[in-house]
Amino acid sequence: MSTISALDYTLLAILLGGALVSMLLGLKRRAARIAAGKATPAGIGAGQAWRERLNLRAFASRGLFASRLIKRPVAGLAHGLMFVGALVAIFGHAAFLLSFTGVPVYEGKFGLAVMELGRELAGLLMFAGVAFFLVRRLTRLERLNTGGFRRGFVAMEVLFLVTIAAGFAAEALRLAAPGSFSRGEFFGLALAGGLRDIGLGADALGSHLAWWLHGLLGVAFIGLIAHTPLSHMLLAPANAALARRRPGITLAPIDFDADPPEGEEISFGAAKLADLDRKKLLDFSACLWCGRCQEVCPAAQTGKALSPKKVMTTCASYLESGRIDDVALIDEIGLQAIFDCTTCAACVEECPASNSPAETILEFRRHFVMDRSEMPDTLALANRNLESRGHPFVGTAANPDDWRKGLDVPFFEPGKSEYLLWIGCSVAFEPRAQEVARAMVRILERAGVSYGILEESRCTGDPAKMAGDEMQFVEIAQANIEDFRERKIQKVITMCAHCFNSFDRYYPELGADWHTIPHSVLIDQLITDGRLQVLRNDAEKITFHDPCYLGRHNDILAEPRRALGAVAQLIEMPRNRKDSFCCGAGGGNYWGGKGGTARINDVRMQEAVDTGAAKVATSCSFCLLMLTSSASKHGEERRVFDVAELVAAALPAAAETA
Repeated sequence: MSTISALDYTLLAILLGGALVSMLLGLKRRAARIAAGKATPAGIGAGQAWRERLNLRAFASRGLFASRLIKRPVAGLAHGLMFVGALVAIFGHAAFLLSFTGVPVYEGKFGLAVMELGRELAGLLMFAGVAFFLVRRLTRLERLNTGGFRRGFVAMEVLFLVTIAAGFAAEALRLAAPGSFSRGEFFGLALAGGLRDIGLGADALGSHLAWWLHGLLGVAFIGLIAHTPLSHMLLAPANAALARRRPGITLAPIDFDADPPEGEEISFGAAKLADLDRKKLLDFSACLWCGRCQEVCPAAQTGKALSPKKVMTTCASYLESGRIDDVALIDEIGLQAIFDCTTCAACVEECPASNSPAETILEFRRHFVMDRSEMPDTLALANRNLESRGHPFVGTAANPDDWRKGLDVPFFEPGKSEYLLWIGCSVAFEPRAQEVARAMVRILERAGVSYGILEESRCTGDPAKMAGDEMQFVEIAQANIEDFRERKIQKVITMCAHCFNSFDRYYPELGADWHTIPHSVLIDQLITDGRLQVLRNDAEKITFHDPCYLGRHNDILAEPRRALGAVAQLIEMPRNRKDSFCCGAGGGNYWGGKGGTARINDVRMQEAVDTGAAKVATSCSFCLLMLTSSASKHGEERRVFDVAELVAAALPAAAETA
């Protein structure tokens, strides 16, 4: 039993109130900095926009239960120990207040399970969790060091450990007094035995002072939270609540007809923090500087200039120092780093604080392109080709009609054709990708699907958008939307993950109203519905590369696997599904992506080869092209295929043509 009086608790409660005021002031200071950003994200209306955007699922899973931390089992366990321990300790302290009203909280099963054994375990769990993180920071784990080391964590972790230690000291001094008794405070009893052995067993004043030391340290810790990196305990859940419901990257639309604010020139993208919306400034405030984004970034992992962590820490430092309008920010990050991003969204998927580093990077990219007319030379050439010739494939010798030679491919007829088979630019102008279209036609014909194609090849504009040229993307998209309306197109099949993402994510905000389905999803449906019969080769082993723009961006994971599982044995690479490693083509890097210590596609192809699978499958034309390029280093035999090619080869009448 405790000898702490109601007066002690009252005084401590007053001090706790002061600590909470300090916390609120710290949050207010951070909120004032965040408020310097754009009032609402572009494309999101005023009024109830933020309430409509609340993501309660992400708030619960990522914000409260830190679900993304489980990917790293040891760190996830340490966080779990601290979280559970803190909950039990807070509940125990609150329950103790009932003892001042005469409730015997230390008696019975509740007293044993919660007030004694529960709080004892809680203290030990918290101590173990914090000690783990302190040791890891002191040993300077590489991802914590690279791109900036966050100061302030170590001091707060030491303060937390000392607070817990003071609590156990107060408990031990209390239990060392003559006549003290406890059924469940095993650690305190062990410490008390040691105190009695050295003659400190009857010091009631010492116990009281130790309790006050524990309380004051705890109050100080709480008061400092919002003024230190531990503010992520509050900001990360708030950031999770404001996370987009749709996975991946979503770039805000730009209103090119809007007039700039009075006294300002027209500017696109972001060169300084004030050009970004408040959600992104909240990202910088919530950032832990943990480096998880760095560890999964394909550009960073192949020695290129981009460090997503460095982008976030640089922006966070500018925000912390109040440099909201400092245009030096974009140049400090650098053009090469900005264009190294493959837009794979691995950083977005990995971040435990629900940050979106890639979206910030792409806003800087927009500024380089549309305001400063700067981009890497090879990408600029592809972008100009897209503008002048309607596709970005400079110097291609392929004719866009070559792929359908020898095939009777129907053109889309309004009111008659059910689906438009969208060919896209990569399939039209790259000979290797053209074979995917041929395979898809055989599948559609065999399944009896009503479809047609357009007479001329088109691009969705994705290469322009992800390269930062939003204006060109809008022009291409609006032309496509108008043409689709005239033809009354309602269902579209895509063979490129980037085409699907553009049609499904960005076209609707420009007025598109049709349904888009990736070809691998349709193939899976046709097999499942019995409309497509295939022969399975149980001896053949295939490994599947998840395209970033289907997996991470759009949660399309199971369908291509089911389609492949119908024709062969599927073997997974170590990095698969939403943890897949990028092929390196995204963000315009199909026409760039140079430099560094290795090519991203070479790294991914080696991972595929190491599985021992005879064939590598994917469901995106750009992934197919990138991995095919790398496969030549592993022999002359073709080993990279699209899902459609493998399924077409397994059709009964074509089983021997693979």
